[in-house]
Amino acid sequence: MVLVAIAAMAGQAGAAELKLLSVEAMKPALQELAPAFEASAKHKLKVEYASATDIEKKVSAAEEYDAVIVDDTITKKLAAEAKVAGGLIKSLAKHDNQVYDVSTTNWTDEPLAAKALVDFLAGPKAADVYKAKGLQKPS
Repeated sequence: MVLVAIAAMAGQAGAAELKLLSVEAMKPALQELAPAFEASAKHKLKVEYASATDIEKKVSAAEEYDAVIVDDTITKKLAAEAKVAGGLIKSLAKHDNQVYDVSTTNWTDEPLAAKALVDFLAGPKAADVYKAKGLQKPS
């Protein structure tokens, strides 16, 4: 009995709870992708939506998020201010001539889990979901 409990705890030890802050335009795709990420990566994902302006304010104020999705103009500005990890920015989708990028924040407590999230959101399966939800591939 004790062995089963220890094994169960060990299985949960590597699981992280990640906080993702995203623009509303990505909501339909993320509602489908979040459960798929949780199932494949075994991490819990909490998604919050806000306007691009509010995302910029929250990240600039050092609110704690593991990853953010916002338009490329704001992503570049936040990277220049060292508010997001510039080396881990990936373009995801385009909507109404606006390209949306995902990046991790510089203060994430779960850097490997956050990178796994970024890679998942930038992967081919996610690209298929973006397309199905009416988002275009960024050029």
